[in-house]
Amino acid sequence: MSLLAFLAETAAHGGEAVKAPFPAFDPTWFASQLFWLAVFFLGLYFALARFVLPKLSDTLEKRANRIAADLDEAARLNNQSVEAQKALELRLAQARSKARETADKAREKTEAELATETTRVDADLTRKLETAEARISKLRADAMKNVEQIAIDTAEAMTARLGVKASKGDLKKAVTAALEKRA
Repeated sequence: MSLLAFLAETAAHGGEAVKAPFPAFDPTWFASQLFWLAVFFLGLYFALARFVLPKLSDTLEKRANRIAADLDEAARLNNQSVEAQKALELRLAQARSKARETADKAREKTEAELATETTRVDADLTRKLETAEARISKLRADAMKNVEQIAIDTAEAMTARLGVKASKGDLKKAVTAALEKRA
């Protein structure tokens, strides 16, 4: 409403201002308001349907596809990691088995070498021991022959010192009897 129209209306009513209804609620404007509401609604609908919603649906579809692709890739990588872990465990088991086998072979070889060396050393010690025993027996026999003669000579010297006379035969019998008692 223009200022002139307002002043004219005020003058027509005797200087009192008549209150006009709020323009949006004025029934004279309803038809034009409904027309423009329909035009704007159809324009908005057309803009949304043609431009905004296709872009939005493309974006949502791309996002869903990307999520699905990422999930597929994650599942594929997970399967690869599980297979790699199984392969690693298999290789570790094979390596442990081979190490155990190598250790067993080394232990068997060492035990065989040790047994061979032990047998050789035992044979050498047995031979040396037999040689030593034979030598000791010979020395003992020689010593015993000399001991008997030394004992007889000592007995003769002692009896002579004591002033007792004894024959060599009696002394030999006494020494032989004493040695037999001792053995």
